[in-house]
Amino acid sequence: MKTSGKISIAIIAVAIITGTAYKLIDVKRGKKDTINLVNKSKSEVPVTVVSARYSDVTYDISYHGTFVPNCEVTVISEAQGKVKDYSVEEGIFITEGKVIAWLENDILSYQLESAEAAWQKAHNDLQRFEKLTPGEAVSTQQLEDARLAFANAKGAYLTLKKQYDNSFIKAPVSGTVSKRYIEKGTFIAQGTPVADIVDTRKMKFVAWFNATDLVRVKTGQQVKISTDLYPNTLYNGIIKTVSIKPDESKRYRVQAEVQNNLDQPLIPGTDGLLTLSLKQDKKNITIPRNCVVGSVLEPTVYVVENGVAKIRKVVINEIINAQALIESGLSEGEQIVLSGQINLEDDTKVSISGMQND
Repeated sequence: MKTSGKISIAIIAVAIITGTAYKLIDVKRGKKDTINLVNKSKSEVPVTVVSARYSDVTYDISYHGTFVPNCEVTVISEAQGKVKDYSVEEGIFITEGKVIAWLENDILSYQLESAEAAWQKAHNDLQRFEKLTPGEAVSTQQLEDARLAFANAKGAYLTLKKQYDNSFIKAPVSGTVSKRYIEKGTFIAQGTPVADIVDTRKMKFVAWFNATDLVRVKTGQQVKISTDLYPNTLYNGIIKTVSIKPDESKRYRVQAEVQNNLDQPLIPGTDGLLTLSLKQDKKNITIPRNCVVGSVLEPTVYVVENGVAKIRKVVINEIINAQALIESGLSEGEQIVLSGQINLEDDTKVSISGMQND
């Protein structure tokens, strides 16, 4: 029994020693792997990369401006006389051709009737003479006199008709009456202002562009316009005119047309912001601006080749919306370091820890 107990104790001791040995071997192996990983991390700098690619670059340009009416006219009287009455008040909408005021025209009415009768008589006389053969019952001179009388009668009638029509002062355009200058019973001369009419169903937005942006603006382009009057509303507009003559500050007038909104009407004189989205004329290789090391005058980037970051000079066309448009120096598909450059030098070994998607 004593011998058997000693054997059991020996077996247990051997097992414990063996287990401890294996455990020490595993610990040593794990420590070695950790050391190798640490050494590797010390020799390779983790970086994030992005692929250089050709792309259409769009960008926005914005200019402040002012809303003005689509049409604004001052109605001028083409006749003189006493204002018999008027039919408009400030703030009302009127349609083109509506009579907004009329002058006393009783005498003109009588004269017009007489002139019309004289014209009709001259017309009948001329027809009768023209049916007769010259030399029979009417001479050539009589026929010429009849034609002259007809022409004079017609001219007199049309002149009086024009004067009579002018006694009714009509709206030349549709719009809202912004000001009325006349009162009932007042005498006005020819050329006197009668009323101001503004058409705000459509509005114009006027902004002044610099020459650099002007060359990219074309009539018919779509724009978005915002105003502090309605902060949450964007108005759609179309470029209508682009001036080629600068003002004293060397800026150019650009005018967009905007459909007014009945629920949130634009008011003449309101300020706003016009935004125009543009696209580069040609495709360029683009990379994020953060890839560029140093200034844009002498730009460089790190290109990853076979696990090594190599510094390379590039030529930048321009930077738009945090994207650098590369003129030369890169090829499509090359991997460019986006972050981690601070730890890099030329020919530094790197490990890619992430890649930015397009």
